[in-house]
This record gives sequence, structure tokens and C-alpha cells, in this order.
Amino acid sequence: MTDTCVVRPLALAELLARRGHASPLILLHAAKSWHDAIAAGQFDFFTKLGTRAGAEGFATRLVRAEGRLSRWLRARPHLHLFIGDPTGSGPQVLHAMPSYVWGFWYLDPRGAYARSSLASLPFAPEAVDPGKARWFFDGVAGYMLRENVSKFPQASRNDALAPAAATVFLQEIETYRNPVHFIGTLDMVSATARAFAGARVYVKLHPAQSGHIRTRVEQLVAETPGLVISAASIHDLAAASGVIVTQNSAAGFEALLQRKPVVTCARCDYHHATVTARTTGSLVQAVTDAPRQMAGFAYDRFLYWFLARHCLEPQAPEFGDRVWQRLQPMLAALG
Repeated sequence: MTDTCVVRPLALAELLARRGHASPLILLHAAKSWHDAIAAGQFDFFTKLGTRAGAEGFATRLVRAEGRLSRWLRARPHLHLFIGDPTGSGPQVLHAMPSYVWGFWYLDPRGAYARSSLASLPFAPEAVDPGKARWFFDGVAGYMLRENVSKFPQASRNDALAPAAATVFLQEIETYRNPVHFIGTLDMVSATARAFAGARVYVKLHPAQSGHIRTRVEQLVAETPGLVISAASIHDLAAASGVIVTQNSAAGFEALLQRKPVVTCARCDYHHATVTARTTGSLVQAVTDAPRQMAGFAYDRFLYWFLARHCLEPQAPEFGDRVWQRLQPMLAALG
């Protein structure tokens, strides 16, 4: 057994003392503010993972992903978990990040969000128990909509929000080092407005929207009949809209909780539940066709497949067993 199961920063003295130790470490390579938050015990995902690992005889240690120690360790025979750093890859690497819905986490060999392995997995609704899916969906959707919960704080609920043909949820995506979007922000907004020929289309800016993009969107809105920038809750905007358009935002995923047809314009790991547009021409067609194409889609089974089957929930009683099922074979392969 290890001396502790607490997730704490890895000291160089400990690393030197462990030379020749039989058990590999479980290393958390945490980027930026993630490091200090994990060290402070702010995420039960990591504290519970550390507790289970300690009970199994493995130490869980924390390093800064930007540091030289992290870069040196990546080539060493340990199990590496990356948090907030999309660059890690290899047979002994997993990525741990919150999913689109608070309380559920990725633990994925490829990455999170657009990079996750779920993007390439087939979704077979007939393989999902409908009763379990309905119960799960009603619980998650009911809580998030009732409590106005999202990844970012939202405006108070507004039942009087005027109906719209669509809402376009923006994000700060053009700055990615490795682009994942098919259609740029301004083209996405203008094509959606063009498809609805002057009907109301809401535009929701991202909380971290750059001043440059914000200014250009505001100019586009001023020049385009029907476009309206709204700061309303994303749940109210989804409820008021016939279709949702986004690149691959969490807001698009959350719209699935209301069984809304969603059009995505970027590489996306929840594309199974959306219509994908790769050009502005296909987007104009998609926003009008999406309600028909997605009619009857098994949203409850998809949410269960994505969140309950493939993500991990630290608050669930089976979390320790499930996380260890993913880690143990990789640790065993290290000898």
C-alpha cells in the first residue's frame, strides 16, 4: 500500500526516492488554474480517484502541465492523466475534463469535447434501455431547466421571451491552434439569418467573446433585419427557438435537453444528435430541414449513452468501481 491516497503535488525528492519502486504513479498533469484547484481539493473527481487508487496500492500525484518536470515525466512509465491540456497522447494517457453537463466527466484516451473518442463511436439507440434512459433524461433535464443550471451563470428565467426562428450560440473558436470549425462565426450568423429571410434570429455571445468578434457581430446585427443579440438564459433561448445553431458549443448540447433540433458547424463529439453543416450553403439548407430530420430522434437514449455510459459521475455510488475499471488495465500494462 502507498503511504497516502491524497492527491498532492509531486515533489522531486519523492520522485528520486521512488526510483526502482514497483508501482507506477498515477500522474495528473494539470494545466493553468486546474493545478491549484485540484491541489486544494476543489474537485471530488480527483479526490475520489485518489482515494480509490490509494486503496488499490497506487499513489496519485499532481504536476503542472506547463513545467519541465511534466514534460520529462511524459516519457516515463507512469499512467498520465491530462487536465486542461489537449496535447497529451499515448497508450498510457487519458484526458480528464468536465463534460458539457456539470457533474459528468470525460476520462477519455483522445481528449475532451471535439477531440473525444465519442466522436468516432457509433450511437445505436436500440442498444439503450428505454426505461433507464427516460428516467435519466428526466432527472438531468428537469434539474438543469428547473434550476437554470449551465456551465456559465445565466440570466434569470424569462417566460415572456419572444419566439424566434432560431438561436445562434457563439463561442471563441477561431483562435484554436488546431482549427475544428467548418464555418466561421460571422458566416454562421449571416447564413442562418439569410435562411430565415428577416424572421427573428437570436444571437447569444459567449461569456469569453473577444472584443474583435463582439464588434463584428454587433455590426452584422445592425445591418441584418431579424438578427437580435440576446443575453437571456440559454434555456429560455432554446425554448423560444425552432432550431439551434452552433459550432460545437456546450449550449448546443444543453439544447438537446429540450429535444431541440441542433445544427453544428464544427467537429463535434455529440454530432450523432445534430445535423452537421460544413459550408454556408449546406447550413442554409440544414436550418430549415433540421426539425424534419430530427423528428423522432431518441434524445433521451442519446443523453444516457453519452453521459451515463461514457462519462463518469463522481457523485454516483459506483464511481470508484467505474473509474478503476478504466485505470486498472492501463496500470497492469505498465507492469
